[in-house]
Order: sequence, then structure tokens, then C-alpha cells
Amino acid sequence: MSSISNYYTKIIFSLFFSILIILSNHQNANSELNAIYIDSLDNSYINSLYNNNLEYFSNNISYKSEFSAYDTTQILETNPNSNDTYQVLHINQNDFMYSDNFRYTINGDLPLLENDIDPLKLGVFSGMFGTFIAIQHIYQVNTIWSKNVKFKFMEDGNYALYSDKIGHFYGAYLGGYLYSEFFMWSGLSYKNATLAGSLLGLAYSTYVEIMDGFADGWGFSPSDFYSDVAGFGFFFLQNQVPWLQNITPKFMYYPSEWHGDISRKDSKIFIDDYSSQTFYFTFNIYNILPDKYKHYWIPWLQLTIGYAARNLSVPSLEGYDPNNAIKYSDLVAGSPRLIIGLDYDFVKLLPDGIPLWNWLRQSLNYIKFPAPAIEISHLGTRFMLMYPFLKF
Repeated sequence: MSSISNYYTKIIFSLFFSILIILSNHQNANSELNAIYIDSLDNSYINSLYNNNLEYFSNNISYKSEFSAYDTTQILETNPNSNDTYQVLHINQNDFMYSDNFRYTINGDLPLLENDIDPLKLGVFSGMFGTFIAIQHIYQVNTIWSKNVKFKFMEDGNYALYSDKIGHFYGAYLGGYLYSEFFMWSGLSYKNATLAGSLLGLAYSTYVEIMDGFADGWGFSPSDFYSDVAGFGFFFLQNQVPWLQNITPKFMYYPSEWHGDISRKDSKIFIDDYSSQTFYFTFNIYNILPDKYKHYWIPWLQLTIGYAARNLSVPSLEGYDPNNAIKYSDLVAGSPRLIIGLDYDFVKLLPDGIPLWNWLRQSLNYIKFPAPAIEISHLGTRFMLMYPFLKF
């Protein structure tokens, strides 16, 4: 492993811990402000709010059982890990939605309005993140980063017929989601967790691109970096502009050989086997429709548009089969596919359960599972009962 690799590995860890230090300092300031705010409240107001919560749930038992992990009113609770007398404020459930679904956290609690960091949980998350970075770094140093050269830029827009750009967008988006979820679990406020998750994900993607810049046969790709920025930007904007939550990026991976195609030539790991990957944008039609038309649509049924580049190869090195791919240049041949099909909303389709299960079924909505679809390519238009399987 070169000194260059070690240097940029240290950068990603430094960025991670810098974010934690900044947020920790912000937590202390927020705690003091929160204490002043709560002390300024009249005790009768707090008692009234507490009694109203009890009365609300007494009159809405059936509704509470359906969404057992959540309160639909702002919650006041004493911080059990502190000797301070201030209260912890949670956001309102109506402010923690994804499209028309209640959002779920890992532990089932509503996110905080202010930071109240749990050192143990933050330590667990830090350990998980550090372990992931270390394993990924070691693995790629022994595969695609095995030979180091002088840092260089390399624009690779068409080597995978642009499917890799959507892949970078999706990877950045999903990273922002997962990091922010673990930050909320660790006690960061909803806004801070969203921002920290986005920044951490962008830092990680930048680190990967820099390492690519030193790898033989690779390079720092500006279009990859722009796609990373777009993915994190879209994740962040979804939390600022709720309508964008009606559009969900999704990912599907099945080895190409499973459905009659060929894996990308010279791919070393599944991450760069773009021939086996399909990327989607799924639309929540039920929530997009005006209220007067909603009864014509099944709430959990969604529409999706996908893109895949099958049978990728480098004709000048390995040749290609004109029966299943188009030669675009001596450097790339492949078969672009446009997919239009159906999709599922697992939050609506699967039953409610314990908090972790609710979070998992929410997270399943970022993965695309087989469903009826039409595939359009140079081979013609084909209907598949469970795309990419069962072709007609």
C-alpha cells in the first residue's frame, strides 16, 4: 500500500471525526439554549402538553397500534443520560415523512429537534464506518487500486455507456440516506443528521475518486464526481422539497448470465460489472395524483423507469458479438436497455411491526425487485413478467 493511499485514507477519517467534533460542540450550545428555553416555559404549559398527549392517544388507540413506533405529536421527554433538568424535543411526525408514508428510524423514536448525542451509539457507528472503510480500502488496493501511478484525470463517460454515472448517483444517494439514519440513531437532530450524512457521503465518494486518480488504468473522473455531488444533492433536497420524495432512486443486481446476457468484460468486482446492474427512478403515482383521482390507483403500486447497459465489452481487445451488442467504438460495445415497468411500495405493502422491521421495510424501497416490465433495446421490445426474468 503506497504512502499516497495511506495519506488519503487518513483524510477520510479526519473529515469524519471533524464532523463529529463540530456537531458535538453544536450539541453543547444547543443544550444550553434548550435549557434556557424549557426554563422559560410555564409549568402549566408543559403539564398541559403532556396531558394532551395522553388524551390524544386515549382517543386514538387503533391509530396508534397501526404506527406503534411513532407519536404524531411533539414529544417532551427527560434526557436519561444527563443530570440537567432540560427536556429533549422531538420533531412532529407530520414533519418526518417520506412522500405519503411515515418515516421510520432504526430504534423507532422520532428524530430530535436538537442534538442529544449518545456516546455509546456514536462510538458503535464510528466503529462500523471505520471498519467498512478499512475493508473496502484493503480490498480495492488488492484489486482495482493494486498499481499506483502519478495522479491523473480521466474522463470515462462512455466506457459503460453511462450506466456507471447513474450508479455513482445512486451510490451517493444511498450513502447519504444510511449515514444520516445512523447519525439520527446516535442522537443528532434531524437537520444535523441529514447535513452530516450528506457531507460524510460526499467526503467518502471524493476519497474514492482521488484513489482512482492514482490507480493504473483508472483516473479521477470529473463526470463521476459530478454524479456523486448530484446524488447527495438530490438526497439533501428531498428533505427540503417534499415533492421530490415522490421520486426514489433504486438499484437491481443480478449476474447477467442469470437472464441470458453477458457480464462486463474485464470487471474485477461486482461493483464495476455494470452489465449486471439496472438503475431505476420509481414514481409514487398515488401521491402524485390529484385527490379526486386517487381512488383509481392502488396505493402501493408504483411506476418505474430504468436503464441498463448489457453485454459491455472492449471490441479492440476482446471482440464482441454483433447479435447481442452494438459497437460504438473500438473501446466500447454494449446493448443499452430502457425499462418501463411496475414497482412496489414496501411500506404500504408489508405489515407494520417492531421498529427495526419498520426501518428495514422502509429501506427495502431503495432496492428494485423483479416485477412486470417492458424492455426496449436494439433487439426490439420485450415484455417480461418478472423483469429481468420470464421473457416473452
